[in-house]
Amino acid sequence: MGIGGAETTGGAGMTAGSGAGGAAGSCVPSTPNEQRLVRLTFDQVANSLKALLGESSLTGVTLPGITGNVRQRKFQALFSEGGFINTDVLTDTVNMTEGALGNLKDSSALATLSGCAAPLTDACVQQFLPSFAERAYRRPLSGTDRTDVLDQYTSYKAAGWSVEDALRYTVEALLISPSALYRTELGQVAGATAVLTPFEIASQLSYFLQNAPPDTTLFEAAKSAALATPEAIAAQVDRLLASPATLENLNQLMAAYYGLGELDAAVKDPLLFPQFVGGIKNSMYTETDTFLRKTLWQGKLTDVLTSKTTYLNKTLADYYGVTYPGPAGSETFEPFQFPDEQHRVGILSQGSVLSMRSRTDRTSVVSRGLYINSGVLCQSTPPSPPAAVQAQVEAQLHDMTATERQKADFRGTTAPCSGCHLNFDQYGLALESFDAIGRYRASYPDGTAIDSSSTLPPSAGGLMVTGLGDLAPAVADSGVFTRCLTSNLLKYALAQEVATLTANDCAVADVTAQLNGTDQSFTRLLRTIALSKTLSERTVGAP
Repeated sequence: MGIGGAETTGGAGMTAGSGAGGAAGSCVPSTPNEQRLVRLTFDQVANSLKALLGESSLTGVTLPGITGNVRQRKFQALFSEGGFINTDVLTDTVNMTEGALGNLKDSSALATLSGCAAPLTDACVQQFLPSFAERAYRRPLSGTDRTDVLDQYTSYKAAGWSVEDALRYTVEALLISPSALYRTELGQVAGATAVLTPFEIASQLSYFLQNAPPDTTLFEAAKSAALATPEAIAAQVDRLLASPATLENLNQLMAAYYGLGELDAAVKDPLLFPQFVGGIKNSMYTETDTFLRKTLWQGKLTDVLTSKTTYLNKTLADYYGVTYPGPAGSETFEPFQFPDEQHRVGILSQGSVLSMRSRTDRTSVVSRGLYINSGVLCQSTPPSPPAAVQAQVEAQLHDMTATERQKADFRGTTAPCSGCHLNFDQYGLALESFDAIGRYRASYPDGTAIDSSSTLPPSAGGLMVTGLGDLAPAVADSGVFTRCLTSNLLKYALAQEVATLTANDCAVADVTAQLNGTDQSFTRLLRTIALSKTLSERTVGAP
């Protein structure tokens, strides 16, 4: 799930924040981040397996919950009901690990993994296993750890297993052990504060920025105590931020953040919208994915909302009714700016977002408004109305001849709906110039002119706007967008449940304050989060 939720629930898949910051002195701290163990997500486990066993180790293996397709990636960290790991999660993890090891069946594959010449010998395998366990655990082994690893192997040998089988099953035991599946945030205790150790910092940074275990350079820096100073940590953060692996991970992360995975499931009435077929959805997806990949890494954070440049291929240009900017006969995605009268700016004007947040047969002020209010801006998600009230409102709104503005006016004057709808419906009204499949229109099918003016809530500046072209810069200038993105990236970096950090939290205030006076870039935000005390310090829990 991306930002925003179904129209009937008003859910916000990963934001669920309340408030959007406030005046100085209004900082409201969330529950302190205490010492803890953090369970790796499925895709982090998968990336760890590839790092330890080789890139091809997961070939043909079904990954639980996600696949290599970015469209199915989830933004939030892995939590089961109540925050506990259930038996299904454990079973899926074991199955994934066994599938990876199934690709290491022959002696040559095990020889490559262990670095031992075939035929394998006990002496070589027993030298390999502790070094493998160190990389799997992402920390040095204690004396007890080393003994346990070797005892596991010798117990298999004592049972009459071959060297190859004993090695394979010892490796499996290491990979599904708590030390491999969890990372610690226990730190070095000084009074009421625990500062994460160099190895904990290495894992924290790597899983945040690359969604994978520490690479050799980062792990060796931790081993040599080179992560003991802020300057040294900053140097590693800068190195990671310049890595193609980091850029690819974060590009995929932000595609998931904006819910692009939901586009595959978008359905439209084929009689009303015959143009909305699989090929156009693929082009829409690529437009937004390309836009994020280009826009995030240049300029300011708010360019995601305000940039006038998008990327179109010939198929999508024809769909939008504009002239393709590329060479004749090409389907490459080229930079393009729409005419000003269409008010197309930023991600909110793209066919992917507009289609995902519409009904099968028409637009939806509510769904689009909730997407912006709860997802893009982290404002509180309203509860569903009482069943009796909802039935009454739906009966009134069933009139298919009523425009979306007329329906919004009804909701805005009907208690108890008005208190919430007066806020988020205003965002949806500003998008009414775009139909249910993202095409620009100046009027409804019956010829009625579209009025896309609205008045923004106080949290977003309170201005009157005449469409998205006015709304986007107003929201960007209010600061609410930057605080929302900051809070969600902090949640991701901390692997927190979505409700534990709001956009008004002290940690968010600290990061956004540090952004003031800088270039306000995505890279700067990531760097500031990575170097913040919120990531490196924990409160010592009660004994």
